[in-house]
Amino acid sequence: MGDLVLGTSGWDYPEWVGRVYPPHGVSDRLRYYATLFPVVEVNSTFYRLPPPSVAASWVRRTPSRFRFAAKFPQTITHDLRLVGTDEELHRFLAVLKPLRDAGRLAAALLQLPPSLPFEPETVRTFYASLPSDLPVAVEFRERSWVAEASYALLREFHLANVIVDGPHLPIAADVTAPFAYVRWHGHGAPLWYDYTYSAEQLAAWVPRLRALAEEATVVYGFFNNHFRGDAAVNCRSISDLLGLAPPSAPSRLD
Repeated sequence: MGDLVLGTSGWDYPEWVGRVYPPHGVSDRLRYYATLFPVVEVNSTFYRLPPPSVAASWVRRTPSRFRFAAKFPQTITHDLRLVGTDEELHRFLAVLKPLRDAGRLAAALLQLPPSLPFEPETVRTFYASLPSDLPVAVEFRERSWVAEASYALLREFHLANVIVDGPHLPIAADVTAPFAYVRWHGHGAPLWYDYTYSAEQLAAWVPRLRALAEEATVVYGFFNNHFRGDAAVNCRSISDLLGLAPPSAPSRLD
């Protein structure tokens, strides 16, 4: 059985104060978050790349076993649409370097735009430009990507298919890399990540996650339904169902 490592998409949400973080707040939300969960998905790198020194500070402020996933910048996925990305990729890799050097990078998340169709040669060229030792997970948001040719390229380059729970595409639990990657977006309307998963919905994912752990060396999972702190509470709930203890002493979420 592979490890199950679950967390949330982001940690720095003001509305989490009082439900996830103490009512009086904390001086360092990332440090506190790392007492609740063993991994986090960094969303901010999608919108704007920080200096590498910021990523180095993430390493210093978290325990040695804590891991980070980080989104590719939208300049690569949405602006350049995977073409002519060498300069932007170099900048992104520089930000990831402190995480990789410390052995703290879980994966880099390539979240594709819903307007980008699958074009095999473009995709092959982009995948080939990635460092062969960089763990990458790819999230499809357009139906033409859900095809055998697309999954074949993931397997060829040892990239993980992101298994998505959301309203835009069906759940496709194909394991295409040594690790598996799951994202829970929610099913809210009009904002699908403005959503609270029920106990029954979370329980239904328990056998799915255990099945993934039989195929992968590690399964990373992230809740993206951050409104009201639901992501953290849902993540703690499913972690309890799976028998996954928090990294430290019992927290406010218990």
